[in-house]
Amino acid sequence: MLKVIRVLFLSFLLAGCSDSGNAVGGIEEGFEVTTFVQGSGKAAVFGDIVSVHYTGTLTDGTKFDSSRDRDKPFTFTLGAGQVISGWEHGVKGMKRGEQRKLVVPPSMGYGSRTVSVIPANSTLLFDVELLDILSYTNIDNDELNALLKEGGVTLVDIRRPEEWKQTGIIEGSEMITAFTKRGGLDPQFGKKFLQRFTAEDRVVLICRTGNRTARLSQALIKEMGWKNVYNVEKGITDWIKRGNPVVQPVG
Repeated sequence: MLKVIRVLFLSFLLAGCSDSGNAVGGIEEGFEVTTFVQGSGKAAVFGDIVSVHYTGTLTDGTKFDSSRDRDKPFTFTLGAGQVISGWEHGVKGMKRGEQRKLVVPPSMGYGSRTVSVIPANSTLLFDVELLDILSYTNIDNDELNALLKEGGVTLVDIRRPEEWKQTGIIEGSEMITAFTKRGGLDPQFGKKFLQRFTAEDRVVLICRTGNRTARLSQALIKEMGWKNVYNVEKGITDWIKRGNPVVQPVG
């Protein structure tokens, strides 16, 4: 089980290093978006993790794929190049519960490639429903202070031991190293973290500048189904810069 968890984390974290800005592409002639059921709440933007149900057909009515038939929603990071550009632009701006019909020309789909039962140069039709926007919460120093005073959350410092000693830690932090010095996932992280926490716990992650914890927060949300994850967006560097207290780690 822990091996599977580690693979999930690694695959997602490595994917998070890609340049999503160049993956989306532009809007081409023939692309159409029609909203037939309005949604509510926050609109999905690039960088959000979204969960959708969809049915895809060819222009002759042939159904080539459907998450509804499998009864399993599809989850992906919007704007990260994980789906065709027709989906990137078609799902962007959707709200929870919203349903759209997408007409995707070949240039925003699979182009001249034949993919499974989809012929080359096909225009694709999709019925897409946005089920949820899954995201962690970025917080600043004031919000971190407020959460710690409120209680019911655990602050986890994911840096390495030498980093803890160099700067100190925020009092009460749990210290669980997530990444090696070379940037790979620490082999003990999954075991230690999942022995200590469950998906229902409220966890605040902090590192040096917020980059590592942002990647880890996304992995917890997307791959592990967690819902209450907070990321200290500027890390302990800004915490110290603002004059907030730290203590030396014990042990």
